[in-house]
Amino acid sequence: MSVPCCHQAEKYNAAGVKLFFLILLLLHAIGLPVQATKHRGVWFWREAGNPWGSDTIVGVPALENQTIAFLSSKSVRRVYGSYGDRPVTQASMIAAWNVKLQASGMESQSLMSENTWIFTANRPTLLSHITARLLNFNNAPGRTAAEKFDALHLDIEPHALPAWATLTSAQKRSYLLLLRDTYVDVRAHFVAAGQPNFPVYADLPVWFDNLPVDPSDIGWLSAADRDQWFADIAVPLTGITLMPFDRLTFSSINNGVTWERANVSGAVVRCGIEADIGVGATWPSVPNFNAMMETMEAAYGPGGAVDIQSYRQWREAIALQPIIFVDAVLQKSSVAAATDLVFPAEANWTQIVLYSPDLCVWQELRRYPTSAAGEIRHPLDLRAPRGFWQVARFQELEFPAGTPAPMQQN
Repeated sequence: MSVPCCHQAEKYNAAGVKLFFLILLLLHAIGLPVQATKHRGVWFWREAGNPWGSDTIVGVPALENQTIAFLSSKSVRRVYGSYGDRPVTQASMIAAWNVKLQASGMESQSLMSENTWIFTANRPTLLSHITARLLNFNNAPGRTAAEKFDALHLDIEPHALPAWATLTSAQKRSYLLLLRDTYVDVRAHFVAAGQPNFPVYADLPVWFDNLPVDPSDIGWLSAADRDQWFADIAVPLTGITLMPFDRLTFSSINNGVTWERANVSGAVVRCGIEADIGVGATWPSVPNFNAMMETMEAAYGPGGAVDIQSYRQWREAIALQPIIFVDAVLQKSSVAAATDLVFPAEANWTQIVLYSPDLCVWQELRRYPTSAAGEIRHPLDLRAPRGFWQVARFQELEFPAGTPAPMQQN
């Protein structure tokens, strides 16, 4: 027996097992039938250097396929993708990615974000990006419909500018008027390009509608002044996504979006949620996050919910879910001279059977995603070389109520 090997096994069963499952989760995207009642969107940022960023994924077929398999299994139908200058410098690569999204039933929206674009001096930069990265890309000779972007998605947040905290109430209102004018200029740019109805979406916080109570609030002159601003932006925009991030309950989320949902009639109003998951975060665990998405979707329907911020946060949260080892016993099988590895299953978890010949290197034998609690009997062939088995569980999937869970075998 090798002492270093035993130490290696101990390491694996502690911190190493989390790395092992992180790799497994990266390599295996399990798909479930898409529920017709869900029409989710996701912000897909560049995230340079991160394995879940578009800079890393787009252009690598295996990673693209894993990403699309994951998004499809989660009922995502709208991808807000940030690609920098790649639609210009790597146009064929972005076109091929759009084709994959379209083939999987997903819209591809070009995501552009820079808060200083509200200022008149900086607006030409935004319009030039729209021309180069979207209009020229879509209008390139031979460009097929499946290769094109379906919409422009703007994430311009004046309240995130460093100066915002020092602005007076009146100045904050002026910044929102600049934001309104930015949307108007973007629509005029599409009109001038011969595409007056090209879809344009934008992201907004939930508190722009609040009437002023103290000097730190937006200085709307009156309710009519506030209402006019929302009516004005609904003309150039096709839709908005509200961002009630950091709100812990559905009632607080609903309080934040009720006014816009009732009063913005010229543009589609969707609701977002941030995948801020973990100890001390907005959502303690992935099941809490999933439950809130389900609640929002039940309340707002597929047209109103839900957009997820962001793909990176979502994937990291799932990958870092705790690995729990499960007590398992050997029992005689109903098949003569056979033996089963018997262990309990929990609802909405994935149980996984592992084998090692020496406690040093472990391999996955089979996954058992389960939508209901029960007992699993995994058949073992004890005529094979002797070894060791263990069972772990982790939460990888969200199961639709009443849907039988598939069994995955490698």
